Amino acid sequence: MSDGRVLFVGCGPGAPDLLTVRAVRALRDADVVIWSPSLLDREALAAHVREDAEIVAWPPANQGDIIGVYERALAEGLLVVRLKGGDPTLLARMEPELSAVLALGLSCELVPGVSAHAAGAAAVRLELALPEAPLLVADAAAIGAVPPGCGLAIYGPGRDPRALQRVLLEGGLGEAAPCVVAIDVSRSDETIVSCPLSELAETLEDLGGGRMTVVLAGPAYAA
Repeated sequence: MSDGRVLFVGCGPGAPDLLTVRAVRALRDADVVIWSPSLLDREALAAHVREDAEIVAWPPANQGDIIGVYERALAEGLLVVRLKGGDPTLLARMEPELSAVLALGLSCELVPGVSAHAAGAAAVRLELALPEAPLLVADAAAIGAVPPGCGLAIYGPGRDPRALQRVLLEGGLGEAAPCVVAIDVSRSDETIVSCPLSELAETLEDLGGGRMTVVLAGPAYAA
């Protein structure tokens, strides 16, 4: 059996000091790191990887190239770290890579990370969920009816801000429902703006996009 291993490692929302101890240990042990500057600055990466570690930049590497790295891990007994933004279990698009790793028979592990919505809530001192106010985490394209009193963490809100605002209004949130727009939270250029739902689309359009944008919305966040 090959000694090759693949770790899907959540590197948090981008701030180097939000890397977990387990993530740092994985980077230090890695023979190959599949990395994107949108996930972690090159300086932060360099602070933790070995000098002889191979860095595969994605892009320009494509999915076929990445699966080729996993095949090399099997043949050569390599430890590969595949970085994922935030937490790899949340909207990380691990397929078809995860299936390829398992089909090859490689040892595989998922290393949790700090999610962007958790970092955004922490930045504005909000508690994301309470027993009486559960949390719904979703991609903007998948939101339907909003349970009464529920708080929402919405990924991908910038793809169609007007449609998102309309869906939230039709889903049960009122125009005065408080929203927090967090762009590149935890990074040096983070932007965090509060607004009522009636102004959400305009706010998103005015701010433009970043590497990661998350919206927190709902009456639970009125404070």
